[in-house]
Amino acid sequence: MANTTPEQNEVSIFVEAIFYGLYLATLLHCMRWMLYENEGWKLKKRISIQWTMLISTVAIFVCSFVNIILILTNVTQSIHPKPVTPSTLKINWEAVVICATTNVSALIADCVLIYRCWVVYSRSRKVVIFPIILWLGGLVCVILQGYSQIVHTKAVITGWEPALTPTIGLGVPVLLTPFWASTIVLNLYTTSMIVYRIWTAAWHENAEKDSLQEFKSIIHIIIESGALYLVITIAHFVVWFTPHPFAIVMMDGINLPIIGIAFNLILIRTSERKVDGLKKRNPDLESEIKFSSAPPVESVKLMIEPTVHPSRTESMVTS
Repeated sequence: MANTTPEQNEVSIFVEAIFYGLYLATLLHCMRWMLYENEGWKLKKRISIQWTMLISTVAIFVCSFVNIILILTNVTQSIHPKPVTPSTLKINWEAVVICATTNVSALIADCVLIYRCWVVYSRSRKVVIFPIILWLGGLVCVILQGYSQIVHTKAVITGWEPALTPTIGLGVPVLLTPFWASTIVLNLYTTSMIVYRIWTAAWHENAEKDSLQEFKSIIHIIIESGALYLVITIAHFVVWFTPHPFAIVMMDGINLPIIGIAFNLILIRTSERKVDGLKKRNPDLESEIKFSSAPPVESVKLMIEPTVHPSRTESMVTS
């Protein structure tokens, strides 16, 4: 929240809260598809649950929850700041954790994307060597970024001038710029490879019209969710080159919820597409939660209309 006014911080947290609400809606929908059967509300068996996706989804939620709580705390403190004295200076662990949760969420999403690419290519190691190198480079940047924040704060408190002070003095962008650049390249590479694999498999197998339509739908889902993730990542990368702290704070706020939204949308839409495909192949398949059709109006009247003696009908009507 440094170098921004309390009013700007309030605007950023308001916008982030809107996106976070959208993220929670997709999260609940996503958890429904991962934990319950396709039809009805029966829990899946343990063997049927995709534990990799479930753990990744929960991990991103934990990071986002911690992130927004700490940002709310910082915004509240910025409205009524306390006087800073040498005795009250301490390491700003909140700022360290806020940056860490955002970066770790991006690393989790990238790791899952690499896993999907690996599975699509029949677990080929050659395909994922390049994105793994990028991912490890991003991990190193995140670790160094957290270390630089801690060292810089200690330097301010104690007056110590470490060897990395010139680099640290430039701020977080020195390390986060290559991190977001590696994330962008990784997503472009893995998404393109997945789409290419699905497209070539559809044509090489001489798939029927319905199968081709199924493949095209999957490709659309991957491209749309990947584009959403890339747009916010590229924007977050670009703002580090601008001299506007408010733009940086704003992008920091909405980046994490959009990462979660893009991650959840792939799982939601692929699960819905799977159910639609099952219903097309088996038209007799009906949802367990559908109600039976209502009886005709006439039959309802026969059931609920009391029996009235003919001699009393006239008196009941007139009364």
